[in-house]
Amino acid sequence: MNFTEENVLNLGLRKMNKEKRYNLFIKKIYEHKWISMIVVSLIILSSINAIMIYNFFKILQNI
Repeated sequence: MNFTEENVLNLGLRKMNKEKRYNLFIKKIYEHKWISMIVVSLIILSSINAIMIYNFFKILQNI
């Protein structure tokens, strides 16, 4: 009986810790929204650049 109660309590604590981590993560993103926007925009632009380079080389091979 004690073993079951301890396991149930530990599962509840783990769930609260995951929720706290998620809320902390969202809070950090909100506090540093400019940095987050810059990082996301760099990722998007670099992927667009890679696609354009790939298509350019594909066009060169067909010539």
